[in-house]
Amino acid sequence: MKSASYFITAFYLFTSLSLTAQEATGIQSAIREMSKETDPYKSVNIKNRIINDYKLDSLKDSETIDLLKGNIAVAFALKKNYIEFEKQISLIKNKFNQTSICSLAADELLDKNIDADLACKIAKETLDKYFSFRDDPAARPEGYTKEDWDRFMSFAKFPYYDTYAKSLFALKRYDEALKYQRMALDDKPEEGLPGSVERYAKLLELTGKKEEAKQLLLKLAKQGKLNQGMTKQLQSTFISEKGSDEKLGIFIDSLQKNVQASLIQELKPKMLNETAPAFSIKDINGKPVSLSDYKGKIVILDLWATWCVPCIASFPAMQKQIEKHPEVVFLFIAVNEKGNDVLERVKAFINKNKYPFQVLLDEPMKDAPGKFKITSSYKPSGIPAKYFIDKEGKLRFKSQGFSTDSELINETDAIITILKSLK
Repeated sequence: MKSASYFITAFYLFTSLSLTAQEATGIQSAIREMSKETDPYKSVNIKNRIINDYKLDSLKDSETIDLLKGNIAVAFALKKNYIEFEKQISLIKNKFNQTSICSLAADELLDKNIDADLACKIAKETLDKYFSFRDDPAARPEGYTKEDWDRFMSFAKFPYYDTYAKSLFALKRYDEALKYQRMALDDKPEEGLPGSVERYAKLLELTGKKEEAKQLLLKLAKQGKLNQGMTKQLQSTFISEKGSDEKLGIFIDSLQKNVQASLIQELKPKMLNETAPAFSIKDINGKPVSLSDYKGKIVILDLWATWCVPCIASFPAMQKQIEKHPEVVFLFIAVNEKGNDVLERVKAFINKNKYPFQVLLDEPMKDAPGKFKITSSYKPSGIPAKYFIDKEGKLRFKSQGFSTDSELINETDAIITILKSLK
């Protein structure tokens, strides 16, 4: 869910709102619901209702109101109504918020495969807007030092370059796309987001720089940072050189031989020594499950939701880990699911995708209305979130988010190795 994660990163770094799944209440919940509305004219009515219901002040709450207008702007963009989109953007007071909304709109147009030309136009205008105020002292908010503002602006340019490169890639303007993708990655592709690095590797190959693409992929393989797209590209290269991919897995494993050892040394000092919060909840078949049932076994809790794209993206790697480590208990706990049909929805999702997971449902706390057992005791700041519990019931490691299959598998393997070594 690159666009959504970027929007939260870029926009909310600048505002004071926090829309994490665990904390979305009141106005945050209202805004989240508004973002799901696809009819921009209905969004206008929702905006007005939110302003009235929460008595938002045009000055004090200008950032929140900017967000409401941004939701409307994106809705118009997705309907390909460029005139109304521009009108809504012009109503947003904060210039940085304008560029964040524009970039989000372009990204959504691309992800939903609606209109690459319009996305490219908006992405280019996003960059133009960014450069128009980047060095303008008047644009720097009160309370920001010049040093802080310059640092923030340097960070902010990445998604703007990246989305423009993405739009050029969609239009098959590969040479231009490569230029802007290089700028987005700041000549450090191995440190970039997986989706952006994958696009960069493809662009190198498409513009005749096959050896450079190959060396980048090999470097990422050594670091355990290949995602599925990059692995397929390396596979294609391997086949073109070797005639088949029969020994590709062995080759990649040999490249990563030092990754596990390095990860273990890196993780050991970070190991926790906390008693894992006890729980007793039901699985999707109605069977009660308690953490104490698995004393003497390593347990990995995976907190996820049907609406969480990164959670779902991590499932293929987690499925491999279940097959690789049958001695470890993997419990997938669905959290932050809304509505009256949670059980049916989660069950249908698991059955449709044929995931061989042991799935539990977080349950409301009887003595605390509005709170749930797992999220209240484990307190994740976001999902996906994983908790690694040793054989004695001690919580030893926590991890959050998802980047690539390779990184998740390597991290999980390293932690399991550490937990097995404990006496």
